[in-house]
Amino acid sequence: MRILYIGSISPTACASYYADAAEELGHTVFRFDPKLFETSSAIDSALVRLTKAPRNKNILSATEHALKICKENKIDLVINLAENFLSVDFLRALKDLSNAPKVIYHSHDNNFSSGILKPQDFFESLALYDCVFTTKSQNLQRYKMLGQPLSFFIPSAFEPKVHRPIPKAESRFGSTSFHISFVGTYDRSRDKFLKVLDWNDLYVWGDRWKRFSGYRKHKSHIVPKAVYFPDFADILSRSKITLGLLREEAQDRHTQRTFEIPACGALQIAPRNEEILSFFDENEEIVCFETVDELKEKVSFYLKNETERNRIAKNGYERVLKSGHTYKDRVKTMLEKLTLT
Repeated sequence: MRILYIGSISPTACASYYADAAEELGHTVFRFDPKLFETSSAIDSALVRLTKAPRNKNILSATEHALKICKENKIDLVINLAENFLSVDFLRALKDLSNAPKVIYHSHDNNFSSGILKPQDFFESLALYDCVFTTKSQNLQRYKMLGQPLSFFIPSAFEPKVHRPIPKAESRFGSTSFHISFVGTYDRSRDKFLKVLDWNDLYVWGDRWKRFSGYRKHKSHIVPKAVYFPDFADILSRSKITLGLLREEAQDRHTQRTFEIPACGALQIAPRNEEILSFFDENEEIVCFETVDELKEKVSFYLKNETERNRIAKNGYERVLKSGHTYKDRVKTMLEKLTLT
């Protein structure tokens, strides 16, 4: 199959793992990053920040380029990976091609969240796709009610070449280890959990942590910038416990970290919910909590009990490897769903 992948090709973006996976499955993949928000004009940059939307000329240029790729290469399938501003006109133009490709949309984001940028006609555009996929199970029925009956929940994933235990010999941290780690963007809903933990044991990495009310007090244990691969796997591999916190504003039930943490060999402590427990067995492959007091209690217990901590981490690692949670598994499932439509 000849596939046009439209999405970020940044090495720091998980989106490109889907394109890599399609190639691993034997498909020919053409990659196109529309970079809709990039501009060399100071005026355009100001307008983009003001409107929180790309300039129309960028959308038009991207549309023309994507259509050209489809025409010249007889594309069979277009995968739109969270490029929300690709227009309704573009999708209709794809349908009008003499050899019209199938078109699918997939996103890791909660598109009903106010923080996710999208045009006014975004939800209207979903009906024009042959299939829509989401990692947010809570959105599945909402997509169907918006006119896309072929909407499917597909969980997040991990990339085995990236998310793996990093040996000490390869680690930039050397023999340093972290008692508790959390890697993720700051969100106010996380305050209540982190405030009950002992910051002598806790280390945090991620964007926007200077907004945290305790930043000045704990800044020696906070790296306020995003962590990408392979540093992400290195941190987790050096951690006795890694927190798999969710974003309440996004109504997360699981995230990429749900699979990335055990894939790196770390013990994951995460909020308890049915979705996470459909992936891992509690107290055997993952440790869960419901309240801040329970989190504090579990962290204290597992820091003191190395044998039990290592047992659960090992079980979680083995479970994630054998249960089909890689990007290759996800793309295979997506193509199977598409074939059945």
